[in-house]
Amino acid sequence: MSALPSEGTTPAPVLAVEDLTVEFRGDAGWVSAIRGVNFEIGARECLGIVGESGSGKSVSALSILRLHDTRTTRMPSGRVLFEGRDLLALPERDMRRVRGARIAMIFQDPLASLNPVLTIGRQITEALETHKALGRGAARKRAVELL
Repeated sequence: MSALPSEGTTPAPVLAVEDLTVEFRGDAGWVSAIRGVNFEIGARECLGIVGESGSGKSVSALSILRLHDTRTTRMPSGRVLFEGRDLLALPERDMRRVRGARIAMIFQDPLASLNPVLTIGRQITEALETHKALGRGAARKRAVELL
């Protein structure tokens, strides 16, 4: 049996962002950071988000992964459908299972990506232990293979 769509049908997107709006709490109340963001990414597709500084590229990506501080951020509208599940509606516990294991972000700040205090091996094994449920020895072996 084939997992490919029938002729004439369009497969569901892997990621669909629908009407995403994000607001941050400011001194004068809530301020819109992005409004009505929409895009879809299908299997084996890539999307580049380009814009000037402050245009909302990072806010959009952080919002998809729900990495904002919920005390100062709200998303009054929108859905983020990843593999058919609305990430914005998932309980945090379920979101932690998805984040890093099924969907991730490479941060533009190198200090947020790699910690200069830890070896690269430890940083890789930490991710494998967390997201692949590997023991320390198995994670170390896999890290060596990856490097």
